Amino acid sequence: MIESNEHIPELADNEQIIAGELSFVDRHAIHPLLFAFASLVFVFILYQVGGGVLTFLVIGATSITRDNVWTMRWLTLAGQLCFILVPTVLLARLFTTRLREVFQFRVPGLRESTLALLALFSLQRVFEAYMFFQERVPMPEILREVIEPIKKLFEELTKVLLRADSPLELLAVILVVAVVPAIVEELLFRGLIQKVFERLMSPVVSAVLAGTIFGLFHVNPFEIVPLVGLGVFFGLLRYRSQSLLVPIVAHFFNNLMAVLASFYGVQDDNLLTAAQTTTGTSAMVFELIGFSLLFFLTFVLYLQLTHDVSRRIR
Repeated sequence: MIESNEHIPELADNEQIIAGELSFVDRHAIHPLLFAFASLVFVFILYQVGGGVLTFLVIGATSITRDNVWTMRWLTLAGQLCFILVPTVLLARLFTTRLREVFQFRVPGLRESTLALLALFSLQRVFEAYMFFQERVPMPEILREVIEPIKKLFEELTKVLLRADSPLELLAVILVVAVVPAIVEELLFRGLIQKVFERLMSPVVSAVLAGTIFGLFHVNPFEIVPLVGLGVFFGLLRYRSQSLLVPIVAHFFNNLMAVLASFYGVQDDNLLTAAQTTTGTSAMVFELIGFSLLFFLTFVLYLQLTHDVSRRIR
């Protein structure tokens, strides 16, 4: 018999582990960090290469347009399910014999959910203000000539994928951009990866590391700070709530806001230009400070509310 320790999950009944009940990772004494990073590399390559090959076979090497955007959306959906969700579940099965250890689904209370969403919405405004100032950082002309075309490519791709000309198309975009990514990515990063890190690190450090990797995983250098920030925030929500439902819902609402903003024209170039001329730098500074304070207040209240939860359910 082997006594349970920090590298081997405890059994609910007798704290003893029978050899046949050990997971693949425990049987072969695979280091958790090695398993985590190997899993990330595997999923990243599978999704990028597999998704790229699938896209090329179906629509060829042409760019995304309104004519083929529906095909691209369904290919994206299929890639998320086949190349992220399925590997995540299989890898979790290698990591533990009890999937509920990785995929926790405690239903949060109303106050907890409300505070989490208020913190999310205020954090979104903080990052919007941050992007406002990032756009105004002076850049050498040589560097700008290289970066601007790449940036415009990212922006145009996002606009095409988010654009919806009817309520039916809007629902399809919400499914592909908000619903599925929220579930799939949270199962991978806040479920599997963050839980693997917790075998070696504190829950807070695990949340920060998993969130940072989440931001890098999206391969968007122009929004790296908001992506990493949101990833860390989602990780802290998972740790404090001891449930994947809270970060899944927060992730869904974060993406949903982008879809609705696109559908209702909030992100149109002409509206952005008008906003920038009427909203001065001083007003944006006020917004940055105000929503930062609001985020701090709501998140501190959330941490206080979930103090007992994070201690009780481990």
